[in-house]
Amino acid sequence: MLQGEGIQSNQPHALVAEADMACRMGLQHLFSVILELPVRAFADCESVMAQLRDGVRPRVVVVGVPRPATGALTLIREAKMRGACVMALDWQRGTEDAVQAFLAGADDVARAPVRLKELALRMQARLGAELSGLQSCRLDFSADWEAEADIALRAGLTEAEARVVRVLIGRDGHIVTRDELSQAIDRRPWDYGDRKFDVHVAKIRKKLHRVFGSQISVRTVRSSGYLMTVADAAVAVNATPGMTGGEGPGLVRPLLRRSVK
Repeated sequence: MLQGEGIQSNQPHALVAEADMACRMGLQHLFSVILELPVRAFADCESVMAQLRDGVRPRVVVVGVPRPATGALTLIREAKMRGACVMALDWQRGTEDAVQAFLAGADDVARAPVRLKELALRMQARLGAELSGLQSCRLDFSADWEAEADIALRAGLTEAEARVVRVLIGRDGHIVTRDELSQAIDRRPWDYGDRKFDVHVAKIRKKLHRVFGSQISVRTVRSSGYLMTVADAAVAVNATPGMTGGEGPGLVRPLLRRSVK
């Protein structure tokens, strides 16, 4: 599929080949929750190669370049032959891997692990806002995307639950009504009596409590909506390594400065 063509509903917007689990899950969160685009993520280049050869035509292919880089470089060439925008992640600083990735056809090469906002903006620079997916979603660049992704990953939230948490975090400690959730997630007004968000929040509350205890909580405010609070002690001392380039212990701190009242 050429970059200017429309993507079919059964086709993923992006394919990800990344061996590092934390980085791979962060990228999956970026596409599916933040950009609200379909993505398929794999731990190896061979699985993504099989997707391409089976007729999958994504707009974006993200490739982690490990050592040795042979498989990743082959995937880059294959993806470019099929018209995809290829974003390579260079894990081996000080080597020629970034150069080789560009020579293989990569549209861009970023140092891994890459910040989610940085990768999103790099895709926009290569594809434009519409084709990259940034135009159709409502992005908050003041939010801490890594902290949100880390919370979702460690709590084991589903895609739908992660989207709810993202809205609650984004409201900076204020009550979020069911209608606001519906407008943000479903792009339509909330239907009175619809308990979908009540069900999501009940599951989210249990998962957050299991991992974070009382440090992160979601409270139902009668006749109003939901309120998410993060305690001062909720510094991610056991944060997922690799999500933000070795800054594990500080992942939640930017979130705390924004949302604790």
